[in-house]
Amino acid sequence: MYKACNASLPLESYTTGNDSITITARRHHFFICGVPGHCQGGQKVDINVPRISAIDIAPTPSALVSPSSDPTTKTPAPSSNAAAAVVATKSHDLFVLGLAALIFVVFGYSNLA
Repeated sequence: MYKACNASLPLESYTTGNDSITITARRHHFFICGVPGHCQGGQKVDINVPRISAIDIAPTPSALVSPSSDPTTKTPAPSSNAAAAVVATKSHDLFVLGLAALIFVVFGYSNLA
């Protein structure tokens, strides 16, 4: 039904245009637009929520280490390297975009005048 864009027997139907769907089952979920021509035009989505295996939920070796004998010792919060990388990437992209705009203004504008 999904690949053929057949919307004749939907499991659910949403019509407000502002619908929200909470996915709770770990499996494939398929959604298509039932308006004629929309699905064929690409208005469809396949969401795969994988099942959790025992390997996925096994504790890391650092989680198995016994706590310190000193109860006042506090472990620092983990650093957000991933967030820092995203910010750095966005900052780098913004810098490159600004530099390109500056080069265009200086060299491109003078060639147009």
